[in-house]
Amino acid sequence: MADTTHKFSIHETQNVKDLLKEHGFPVFRYAQIENAIYKNFITDFHAIETIPKPLRELLSEHCFYDSLEVDTNKTSANGQTTKLLFKTKGWEHIEAVIMRHLTGRVTLCISCQAGCPMACSFCATWKLGLLRNLDYHEIVEQVLFAAKLLNDEGNKLRNIVYMGMGEPMINYDNVADSIRSITDQKKLDLANRRITVSTCGIVPGIKRFTDDFPQTSLAISLHAPNDEIRKSIMPVDHTYPLKDLMASLDDYVAKTNKRIFYEYIMINGVNDHIALAHELGKLLQGKLAHVNFIPYNPWEGTNSDGYTTTPRFIIEKFQSILQHYWVISTIRATMWDDIDAACGQLANKKQ
Repeated sequence: MADTTHKFSIHETQNVKDLLKEHGFPVFRYAQIENAIYKNFITDFHAIETIPKPLRELLSEHCFYDSLEVDTNKTSANGQTTKLLFKTKGWEHIEAVIMRHLTGRVTLCISCQAGCPMACSFCATWKLGLLRNLDYHEIVEQVLFAAKLLNDEGNKLRNIVYMGMGEPMINYDNVADSIRSITDQKKLDLANRRITVSTCGIVPGIKRFTDDFPQTSLAISLHAPNDEIRKSIMPVDHTYPLKDLMASLDDYVAKTNKRIFYEYIMINGVNDHIALAHELGKLLQGKLAHVNFIPYNPWEGTNSDGYTTTPRFIIEKFQSILQHYWVISTIRATMWDDIDAACGQLANKKQ
């Protein structure tokens, strides 16, 4: 981990440009630095051979490349999934997951907070509570580390999902800045449509997101089609009930014409009663919606909560019922059972 004392991140574009200007370096030097870091994945300022030695020394003196250190790097037995546990400069632990799909598509799941304040009962991360929001550069560093790792193995990052630790809409400004950096043509140059931000339903954040990122995809952690069950497993529903949430989502679709992804974790005996499939179908009927059914992933401590995974045949029944309402759905494949799949599971062990 770099010594960040009295230094600023190389990913803080304006600060770097101001530093160059202050010391008399021409504007085009930033473009060379930018190309070296985001296109060639150079991680050592002294290795940027396209800039003069005095500038390399200046960057080393005033900037740091990363503030995250890889604590654990675990890859599943089938090689499809790599789970990264990072240690921050404040000694918190955060996670990112690389998923190599059989189709060749590669997706990175990243975190936006250390811990999470939302207290969803089915999530391992809530046991940490909210330690702090991640800075913009800490989010970008997760992406760059994964992009370099994939590049070294001859692969390429295609999709990014903000579905790791934390609630993006509570750390909105840093998340927004990271999206702008990731999609910047001179930086990582990922298309907005290949980025998905997931929220448990923070309505004010959804409204800002609608205006700021109309081309970026939105996913909603729904997990129940009515307020009674949703409140029992997701405290956010007390503040933003389904009526308000769905109204904000209708506005998002009206302004963007983009399909919304609804995440639905199937928990045995909690939210998987067949009658709820019909409620879900009626809730989403006629909307631009795609439901992802996620088999609940048991994590350490689950037994005390009584949560187990819904049998596959019931999940398939849910899917068939949604078809009658013309709602598209998929059952998400589990890719990483052998590497502590639950979000926050590795971080919980370390904390």
